[in-house]
Amino acid sequence: MTSDDFKKQFLPHAEKLYALAFRLLNNTDEASDAVQDTFLKLWNKRNELEIQNTEAFCVTLVKNICLDVLRKRRRNEPLSNIEQIENEKTVNKQIEIHYDWIQMQKLIKQLPQQQQQLIILRHVKEYTMTEIAQQTGLSEANVRTTLSRARKLLREKFEKINNYGYQN
Repeated sequence: MTSDDFKKQFLPHAEKLYALAFRLLNNTDEASDAVQDTFLKLWNKRNELEIQNTEAFCVTLVKNICLDVLRKRRRNEPLSNIEQIENEKTVNKQIEIHYDWIQMQKLIKQLPQQQQQLIILRHVKEYTMTEIAQQTGLSEANVRTTLSRARKLLREKFEKINNYGYQN
């Protein structure tokens, strides 16, 4: 991989990676260092990596680097600081939820138009089945069936991404 290829593939994610690192570390210098370490690791392994989703890979890498920094900090603090440990777990969970939501949004966009519309109406806008039927002109039974199929497809694709780390 040339340096130009590397820049095109990975550098567009720099701002997002910095924001994530800063949110985790709450320190501008450490966040910058974490992003720099991420790019350095990617550069050193650039010819060995086969990445399907560069954004997801970069986010995971910077998150792990930040968690290492937090662990190192914790080693230097008294063990009685359980609240800090719980906060780190909460932040980590929030990052995972945010990342899962981003992945789910991408998967929803891959659904057929009608399934996309029904998923958004039901799960994003929280319409009732009756309201969806009225708005779309479909029967409630048809809405339920189409939603069920859409959810099943989303679940399968989401599990595939989480199990294998890539998207079809």
